[in-house]
Amino acid sequence: MSSQKYWNKVYRYLALAGVLLVLIGAAFAFFPKANQFQNYQGIKGELEVEIRASEERIKELRLNQEKFSTDKRFVEKIAHEIGFAHEGETIYQFEEAPAGTNGEIRSTQTPK
Repeated sequence: MSSQKYWNKVYRYLALAGVLLVLIGAAFAFFPKANQFQNYQGIKGELEVEIRASEERIKELRLNQEKFSTDKRFVEKIAHEIGFAHEGETIYQFEEAPAGTNGEIRSTQTPK
């Protein structure tokens, strides 16, 4: 084999090695960014779920706000849930007892 053919072969292998090094370097440069992108996509999905839940909660609160100004029965129901009562009315509240003990019943009676 002549020396010219030998050096052409060496240059080809060096060029191939250089291209491979550049490709490997590019892969290592972009791999962390791709991983970070995946993490951001996961976080984005979680935040979108939270946003949808918040939007549903806002709709519910707006509906309740509307009911407070238009529905007298709704107002009475909420008032009873937080412990208010009409004059002479008795409200019974049942509390869950821990396992192995008897439950307690509290009675609240408003003055007449």
